[in-house]
Amino acid sequence: MISIARFKKLFWQAALALWIALTAINLTTVSYAAEPQDHIVVVRSEQTVAEIVEYELQSIRYARQIAAYNGIDSVASLLPVGAILQIPRPYMDLLDFGRINFVKGDVAHTKTDLVVNPPKNGAAVHSGDIIRTGSDGFVSLSFNSGARVNLQPNSRVIVKDIDCARSAEKCVISLQATEGQVASEVTPAAKDDKPVQFSVDTPFLSAAVRGTAFYVDVENEVNRIGVTKGLVAAKSGNSQFELPKGQGLSAAAGIPAQQVALLAAPTLVNMSENQLFSAEDSINWLELDGAAAYETTVASDAEMSQTVVLQRGGEKNYYPELEAGEYYISVSGVDQQEFVGLATRSRIRVAEISERTQPSLNIERRGGVVSVSMSNYSGPAQLHLGHSFDANDFEVRIIDSMAEPVLLSLAEDQDWVIRLRKVLGPTAVSSYSNYYVLNAVE
Repeated sequence: MISIARFKKLFWQAALALWIALTAINLTTVSYAAEPQDHIVVVRSEQTVAEIVEYELQSIRYARQIAAYNGIDSVASLLPVGAILQIPRPYMDLLDFGRINFVKGDVAHTKTDLVVNPPKNGAAVHSGDIIRTGSDGFVSLSFNSGARVNLQPNSRVIVKDIDCARSAEKCVISLQATEGQVASEVTPAAKDDKPVQFSVDTPFLSAAVRGTAFYVDVENEVNRIGVTKGLVAAKSGNSQFELPKGQGLSAAAGIPAQQVALLAAPTLVNMSENQLFSAEDSINWLELDGAAAYETTVASDAEMSQTVVLQRGGEKNYYPELEAGEYYISVSGVDQQEFVGLATRSRIRVAEISERTQPSLNIERRGGVVSVSMSNYSGPAQLHLGHSFDANDFEVRIIDSMAEPVLLSLAEDQDWVIRLRKVLGPTAVSSYSNYYVLNAVE
């Protein structure tokens, strides 16, 4: 059932559309009495209608219609201090929109009777719009309040309501997720900003937040909420829950909602400042108790909105077969109930292997000191040093120059494994040398 407020909003939006169509072709002059929902502007200093409209609506596109609504002949008319200009609420509703910031793969954007497939970056999203992603689709939405919403593949979201107009006491954003996984981050309102009331409904759960990050996961039979930052007020049927960071909630038809603890964030290993990764490297993490799988996301932005790669599997490593450049990686454990746990994030730099010839190493051992050099190379290098061939057992060091041999202090009573490669530029490396093994001295 449509609420009275929603009906009035739809009515005035329809009236606005008709009015604009009529006035645009000069068929008639339309005027009507001011409605309680009109936005009232009291002129504080002499300004033209065009100047006021541009400030209030961030555009002068409808200045002529608003001037006519107020019985003013010209948008250039200067209004005296104390004068009142009425802006119909439907015009203020034009401010109530989100934007599509990122699109990749199969994505469709339905606007009433129009389907835009695929939508473009920067496209506006209004109340009633539907966003759908296919098997390889990703889309990121942003709202004037600072909220961000990311849809993963095979997801569907209906924008139920956006009410963030300048005259509103609070910014209301309401979404309905009917399929797939939708991650949201809501920025707390600044001191002088209006509060944000952000909510997401699923068939069996609803979540309302103010300044937090969470996701909803909608399957045919089970719905999940996972909180990764802040606090979420969740509801399932007549039951209400307060979910802090690290807590999740699942619900299904005829089954009481169940609150669970999310898995902790995995610990990345062998991550060194200024380290370069290539297709010969792996990004590794320690095994998590209770993890049935791991979800790895690579994005081109720190907010993890512009997804490049999303994969889920049982391996505890990821091989970054990506174009050279800077990326951000997020790794989470996934438990037996399919809850995605807290994430570990890190910036990574990916390099192209521009020289396939393996470098030749010269290694000499003198007691506890090992000298390492490269034949016919004096530039920077990346050194891997460990006790075994286990990827989790390596320390990574960046060597600024190989002009002089690198001296390593290594315990004689342990086995050591060494390999190097050239660093040929900010995002270019050679292949690795062969492993060089130093056996423990008896």
